Amino acid sequence: MNEQVICVFSGTSSLYQGLVRMQSRQKFVLIASPRTGSQALNRHLNQYDGMVMHGEVFNSGFVGLRHDYHEKMNLPRESVDVRDAEPEQFIARIFDDPAARFVGFHIFPEQTRPAILPVLEDESIKKLWLFRNPVASFVSLLEAEASGVWVLHASEPLPAGAYRQKVHFDIDRFNEYLRDLNLFRTKIKSVLFETGQPYFPIHYSDIADPLVGNAIIAYLGGDQRLDHFEIDIVKPPPRPFVERIENYWEFTAYFRAISSEALYAFG
Repeated sequence: MNEQVICVFSGTSSLYQGLVRMQSRQKFVLIASPRTGSQALNRHLNQYDGMVMHGEVFNSGFVGLRHDYHEKMNLPRESVDVRDAEPEQFIARIFDDPAARFVGFHIFPEQTRPAILPVLEDESIKKLWLFRNPVASFVSLLEAEASGVWVLHASEPLPAGAYRQKVHFDIDRFNEYLRDLNLFRTKIKSVLFETGQPYFPIHYSDIADPLVGNAIIAYLGGDQRLDHFEIDIVKPPPRPFVERIENYWEFTAYFRAISSEALYAFG
């Protein structure tokens, strides 16, 4: 995975010089990682007028356009080969959207590629950055893998059975996960620092707060304000780690011994 992350930063910015810049359309990207609440934030931001926020457009298994754009762009969700044949042109098509006042998509660690570097370097494309405690994200990932429940919808009852079962906290896998996350964040921050670009930080705990959503829209140059969101994707009920991790004592012993340098991603 490290090689995949590193490769995003090899390439030339000339790939993106042909994009049309329009003052009336603000382009942006959401920098995130798995299990940070990006889907819920996506649904909330798409409730603002003029917002076209796509999802994981470079997921290896699917093309994560907004649901109503697969037909508009004549690009089925499964057409990863079409997307990957000309990724720069694919990004240009996303951003060149006459129906959008704001248009963006997600950037995830395992979905980066050379075509993304010009996006990161382009100061006209604003950056949002979604954070969550990586321990919470990792445990959530283990639970989703074990149960098969990746999204909870407000209109559906909470699943039972495996969804509530404890998971084994794999320390070696977590160390690899944390190293990859640190590498991803370091590379992104390096590009933004070198190009003098700010980013708008968003924490997982704030994604359902309309005040935060309004601040994001203001950062993108809009003036619409909402006093609530229609909730579709919901957070699972909070539970302490002791009720979620079967090897809890091994888990706590690990964190008593880990070095502060290894926890860079927590900052």
